[in-house]
Amino acid sequence: MSMCTSPCIEPMLDVRGEEVWAQHHHPVIMGRHSVRLSDDVTVTVAEDEPVKGAVETDIEKIEHRPESKLRHYFDKWRGDIDTALPFPSMQDAAVTWLGAFIGILVVSVTDHFLWQDHGFRMLVASFGASAVLLYGVPESKLAQPRNLIGGQVISAIVGVCVRLALDRVQWLANAVGMSLALLAMQLTSTTHPPGGATALIACSSAVMAPWHGFQLVLAVFVGSVELLAVALVISNFHRGRAYPTFWW
Repeated sequence: MSMCTSPCIEPMLDVRGEEVWAQHHHPVIMGRHSVRLSDDVTVTVAEDEPVKGAVETDIEKIEHRPESKLRHYFDKWRGDIDTALPFPSMQDAAVTWLGAFIGILVVSVTDHFLWQDHGFRMLVASFGASAVLLYGVPESKLAQPRNLIGGQVISAIVGVCVRLALDRVQWLANAVGMSLALLAMQLTSTTHPPGGATALIACSSAVMAPWHGFQLVLAVFVGSVELLAVALVISNFHRGRAYPTFWW
């Protein structure tokens, strides 16, 4: 077998992985053919030479080349795997706005009339990000009840614990708390992006919440339940939506 880095004269046969190999019924290609391994590398296969084994060997050699690994890395920057979110219909946009408005209103009213006597605000900034997921993309796995409540509460607990442990080096607590919260959410399958903000709030707040900071955990739990209740009522008014897609 020979390899050429410039286009070959022989007829071209693209062989890129098992899916393409599976399309060929014969394991041996008669005559001389050029098998393209990448955009700049082509292998010439001799008569009666098994294509699959020969190509696998050369692909392995190419993948171990530093320039091949570097090119593969930067190819990931192209951003052509998926497409942008579609524009919503007017009805969908209206339901999204209504859910976000009522959800944050309920939490804000609870904070203003029932929670302020506790000496700590219940309206946590990360609830705004939770509302975007719950009411804007309710079909997302990150917006389901397990992720909303689990992610928020776990992150609050981690954030408070790290704040207590590293109170004298708050600049370090910020990074440790947020990153550990993300790790905890991943390990418990409760990933909820706003949870990262909750952990950062717990670590970076100028004033620690009462109960050695753990009143924040209660506030996050109550607010998350309220947002969830509103999502159950409002999102399902839209016949094109069904929330939740799973509970636990």
